[in-house]
Amino acid sequence: MINIFYCTDSKLFTQQLISLISLVKNTKEDLNIINLTVEVPEYRKGSRKTTKQQDEYLESIVKQYNKNSTWKSIDVSDLFRQHLLYGPNMNNRFYSMFVTVRLLAHLVPEIGDKAIYLDSDTIINKDIKELWDIDLEGYDVAGRKDTARPGFRYIQSGVMLLNLKEIREDKSFEKACKHITNKKIGVYLDMTALNKAIPNYKKKVISKKFNSYKYSPDCVIYHVCALREGKIPFTKKWNHRIKIDELDLFEKYQPEYKDLVSDVKIRIKNNPELF
Repeated sequence: MINIFYCTDSKLFTQQLISLISLVKNTKEDLNIINLTVEVPEYRKGSRKTTKQQDEYLESIVKQYNKNSTWKSIDVSDLFRQHLLYGPNMNNRFYSMFVTVRLLAHLVPEIGDKAIYLDSDTIINKDIKELWDIDLEGYDVAGRKDTARPGFRYIQSGVMLLNLKEIREDKSFEKACKHITNKKIGVYLDMTALNKAIPNYKKKVISKKFNSYKYSPDCVIYHVCALREGKIPFTKKWNHRIKIDELDLFEKYQPEYKDLVSDVKIRIKNNPELF
């Protein structure tokens, strides 16, 4: 069983659907998929956790491809309030709260001792087991080097393989949460906190094919975040959100995903209440 978790709310449903369909279509292994969702109006008035209807629909898709796989949303709003709500970054309007929700994974036993974290704006092109099978003995995290920040072992946090057993023992996520609530961070809230909290010798740098910013038929995971500053304006800069009315643009500039986008469009037409 491969443990995977996302962090989304009801407004991210369209891109969550795209990512999930690509995941279950390309992975043969049984999947335990957890979604950490929050609704914390004290931080963001418009926050809305995923609905029961949305979760039931996503679970039905997972079961369609593998009856042994599971989808479950877990409300971590109280954990967010306890560990991440207050501090000098409270009024940061450049980032969704979900960039930091992933730092609560060590407090959610359903995720397991080893897990893959995926941003919801990822598209899986091949069996994700290739990432899962990477040896994490002695490491807290494995991920690609971030191109925008200095240092060989500055890990990009959009796709991570996590050794949560080690993370709990090292208290590295706990340290990252404290860093966010105690110190003003200008950019890359979660990445800055993560990379400061986890020493370099506990980070494993892996191939960019597991978190590629550009589409390639050889990449395992395509992270579409670069498009927000390119041809497709995903609402606001720093807020990676694929809206329904941007699907045509996405298909235009990423024709490789024509079938995937067509599938999603049909689902939107047949289930408008979910979107």
